[in-house]
Amino acid sequence: MSEVKSFRKPYNPPVKKMTWWLENPFYIFYMVREGTAVLALFAVLEILFGIFMLALCELTPNQSLTGVAPYVWYLQNFLGNPVIIALNVIILVSQLFHAVTWFALMPKAVRVFMNKNSTELLPEWVTKAALYLGLVGATVVILAVAYLTK
Repeated sequence: MSEVKSFRKPYNPPVKKMTWWLENPFYIFYMVREGTAVLALFAVLEILFGIFMLALCELTPNQSLTGVAPYVWYLQNFLGNPVIIALNVIILVSQLFHAVTWFALMPKAVRVFMNKNSTELLPEWVTKAALYLGLVGATVVILAVAYLTK
């Protein structure tokens, strides 16, 4: 086999400092939005920890609380910790910020046509309204299920 050697040298612009993204407001907004993923990771790990604690429980038909001690500890001591509560409030705010910015981006990323025979696009406000209605609807359903299953 013959190998073709390339004499091209790729351009790698030098990074002057670690805070390069602080020089442009667009990059600041982008980095803050992407930073919300770290907080989302903590929320997912918190839920997985709760599922793990629930899996440790010994569920018996007599409904004694001694078998569910790990999950009770998770609910009372872990989720009741003021640091975790404050972190969960920060996560909620960051995820709402992420949702708002994603909903603003969606009409530009997904082009929805009015019908299959025309190239006229659906107005951006319709797409955004549908996304916000979906968010509100999902929130109402989740809250209704949570309160009805008490």
